[in-house]
Amino acid sequence: MDAASKKQPTKKGSSSGQTKTNSVRVAKVQKLFKEWLQDSSGYDEEAWPQIKQALNENHSKSHNLFNE
Repeated sequence: MDAASKKQPTKKGSSSGQTKTNSVRVAKVQKLFKEWLQDSSGYDEEAWPQIKQALNENHSKSHNLFNE
């Protein structure tokens, strides 16, 4: 049997509804990132050191999470 005559496998669960749902999710994430980029409150600069410290405290000491 040659490659052209083989039946291509179908993706289970793949439907236009699922594609639409994924498109909606992507649009929401894009909107969120745009909002974050426009935020000038300074919250991220204040919160980041605390987040970084918490991540490092709960991580293996064999290597750094952040190369700074």
